[in-house]
Amino acid sequence: MSFADLPPQPRVQRFLQQLVRKGQVPHAMMFCGMGGVGKAQLAKEFSKLLNCADPKDLEACGRCAPCHKVDVGTHPDLLWIQPETSIIKIDQIREIKQRLRFRPHEARRRTIVIDGAHNLKDEAGNALLKILEDPPPRNLFLLLTLESQMVLPTLVSRCCRVQFQPLPDEWIAGYLADTFEIPMDLARALARRSDGSRDRARALAEENQAARQREVLDRVRRLASPSMMDLFDLTADWAQKTRDLEQDLECVKFWVREILLARIGMNDASGPDSPEDIGSLARRSTREGLLELYDTVELAMQHLRQNANKLLTLEGVCFAIRRGLYGQGHWNSLS
Repeated sequence: MSFADLPPQPRVQRFLQQLVRKGQVPHAMMFCGMGGVGKAQLAKEFSKLLNCADPKDLEACGRCAPCHKVDVGTHPDLLWIQPETSIIKIDQIREIKQRLRFRPHEARRRTIVIDGAHNLKDEAGNALLKILEDPPPRNLFLLLTLESQMVLPTLVSRCCRVQFQPLPDEWIAGYLADTFEIPMDLARALARRSDGSRDRARALAEENQAARQREVLDRVRRLASPSMMDLFDLTADWAQKTRDLEQDLECVKFWVREILLARIGMNDASGPDSPEDIGSLARRSTREGLLELYDTVELAMQHLRQNANKLLTLEGVCFAIRRGLYGQGHWNSLS
């Protein structure tokens, strides 16, 4: 495997290769980006490049003994630290400190990957900070996190920060089509919903989210015509029958996002994987109104995570959709 075989992060890959070429690899780096954009894979490939016995054109050969050991997870100088349950504990950092008392067994540079650095508890983060303040030679720390703001500022200041970008929709669509053997138009639709995350795209494909999206949008479209009393009945039926209301609102949020993108001319509302009403709703909506509706749906999802009442939360979203997308003129009076 080479950089070309990984999820595409061309800017990050070029930057890492430049560091190797100039011999300026720092002692600690922080890989930042959403889940599913290739941080862990690139960390492993970077470790291979640093210790490859026969690198070519700033790429690991993938055939030598060090490369093979990294690939199969048996290299003694690649340490991979992950949260136990939901946190990284101080005992895990103490174990690293013990290992650092000795030189690398066979690698030119030992690599210590902290996968999920935002899960470091304060005492564990402070213990790691002491190591990074006076790092032993021939060791590289790679801290993988969603956002640098989620990590202790003192740790961030000791690391070279590397920002990963969302993956291109077309790459994700090709990955889904090959992996799940689904039609390309469906793969593109799921890729657009993934927000650039391969992990999220996989989850959408495995959960048959395309069918769920159609079911949710059918419910949303029925909000355009009934009276207010009928609307209460519709929302009550929706709240009662849904398997996961937060996932339903995720579908609604994506739909509003597509309308907003069509409104500002950033997607093709007539494409084969675009819902049929995107174009007409985009033309008669304002950018400000769509942004407000998007925020309303996002806030409703946050309230659900805090155990808010499902029916009242859903009613608020449905009223906002009626008001924001179908206009006051579409309200039918109470009978």
